[in-house]
Amino acid sequence: MEVTTVDARATTALPPCCLRIFHGRFVLVGTYELDKPSGHRTGSVDVYNQDLELLHTYPTYGAVLDLKLSPHDETLVATAHSTGNIMLWKVDASASDDDITLELVSNLLAFETDTLVSSLHFSPLDAGLVCATTTTGEAATFDMATGSQVFNATVAKQYSESLDVVQTPVQGKEETGRTVVVDTFDEVHDLECWTAEFGQLSPLQNVLFTGGDDSTIMAHDLRTHGVIWRNGRIHEAGVVGIKCSSQTFRTGAPTSIITGSYDDNIRALDLRMLGEDIYPGRNTPAAQVCQQGLGGGVWRFSEVPAQLKTDGRDRLMVCCMYDGAKVLTLDEASAGTEQYFQVDSFLKQGHESMCYGGDWSGEFIATCSFYDKSLQKWHV
Repeated sequence: MEVTTVDARATTALPPCCLRIFHGRFVLVGTYELDKPSGHRTGSVDVYNQDLELLHTYPTYGAVLDLKLSPHDETLVATAHSTGNIMLWKVDASASDDDITLELVSNLLAFETDTLVSSLHFSPLDAGLVCATTTTGEAATFDMATGSQVFNATVAKQYSESLDVVQTPVQGKEETGRTVVVDTFDEVHDLECWTAEFGQLSPLQNVLFTGGDDSTIMAHDLRTHGVIWRNGRIHEAGVVGIKCSSQTFRTGAPTSIITGSYDDNIRALDLRMLGEDIYPGRNTPAAQVCQQGLGGGVWRFSEVPAQLKTDGRDRLMVCCMYDGAKVLTLDEASAGTEQYFQVDSFLKQGHESMCYGGDWSGEFIATCSFYDKSLQKWHV
């Protein structure tokens, strides 16, 4: 196992908990600060260059729990907030090769203001479809495409402009936003719903997976919003990361998913029962489970960029909460065994607290940790 060295390091003004790399040259960071006397949570979206020099800060009235780029238009950014809202941003990279700016496209009021939106997910198959999860145990979707043949940041802006503008009291102030009606699923988690993931390959292309603090993973039908399968016995703690097979990741295992949990384990779950059908029902065991302890809660995944996948092997960068970040190779020759997950390199130094955010571009990896306000750039 290789100990990774850091190429650049920065200290953020507020605790960072999520990030994405834009065009291999800029790092977008979402921050989260709790004011203990008032209980108010605020945050920001910060823009750094590849040397981790701060270019811009955009304050937000709610803390940022997640930040995602649309796979259909990377200039469309969505942020999930502690105040029940989802903000849409457009990246403007036209001014200079060395700078980008963000324009707030819309502030979508999706949930009650005391509900934390814990994660956001763009559907890779249905361009305008977005899933949000919440600390009340819900997962919900809304569709921004509205029948458009092409989906991009402009279409998202047009969609938001069709919604009603309202003012709502949030943390002692009046905030303006647009009310969006979300579609919830028939079953919710008993505790916080931390993450979700859209299925991509057949037969899971109409499935949404969710994971919660109740140690349960669920598979929901996107067409009926009913539950297909749920299991609370596989994981020994909360399910906080899910990664489905796709056209670029584990293409030979379309019915298998990767999960991460607070119990420090990464797992591969084979959901086949007969042929290509997945298991229905409640607490039906997966056909096969292989797992590997990583020494810290397995919070988030980022797969190896396509241009670096020269040997055809699947690799993941994993945010391991209180044990930094690790890069793993998934060894198909050892599928079904503990040797399936092979740790190639790790970065602990400089991440002395919870490593929550990370992303992997063709040029570098960026990770951040919370209480020590650490943002780092490295490579493998």
